[in-house]
Amino acid sequence: MKGRHIPTLLAALLLTVGCSDDSEVFYSISYPVVRIDAAVTLPEPEPEPNPEEPSTGEDSGTDTSEGGTTEGGTTEGDATEGGATEEPEPVDPLVAQIQAEVAAEALVQPGGGYTLDFTRYNRGPLTVDTATENGTVDGVFFKEPGATQINLFFLGQTYACTLSSYTDTDGKNKVLLTVDLTALYQERYPSANIQKVQRLEYTSTPTN
Repeated sequence: MKGRHIPTLLAALLLTVGCSDDSEVFYSISYPVVRIDAAVTLPEPEPEPNPEEPSTGEDSGTDTSEGGTTEGGTTEGDATEGGATEEPEPVDPLVAQIQAEVAAEALVQPGGGYTLDFTRYNRGPLTVDTATENGTVDGVFFKEPGATQINLFFLGQTYACTLSSYTDTDGKNKVLLTVDLTALYQERYPSANIQKVQRLEYTSTPTN
């Protein structure tokens, strides 16, 4: 999968900094990736028309409207023993396909991760364990102090990762890296009217 290319001038600047910067590393942080998922937003389907119920003629004394009772006083939806079981909502085939593509095409797979070495207040060299046949590769990163976005440049591509958090199964808050892939998938599926596609990279890095 091709990533979003950063402007040529910025790419040249980052590469120059990465190649020539032999300054002492004063701060490092790693983001091991443990899981990859995708959030896909498609348009809401048009509601199906609700035809009027046919008249039954004489009033039988039984309320057949939604949420009413059937003969014998049983609430609709609870006619089976133990109440009705809600069926899980079916997954849209396109959503499932996009989610599979996002996970398969991610340059960094679970088991890999990113290591950022700050040699300047807002940038430095980047080491990426891709956990793929590409192995471990070098790059550079750019992050303004206090910003929630990191620009990662490696393998000739860049990803603007937004930093947020999620609650892991151990109850602790950990770093979530989100990459916006909307433009890529809108181009890939032009007739699907895709609203948003995001790659979610769950890491084991605590937020504090």
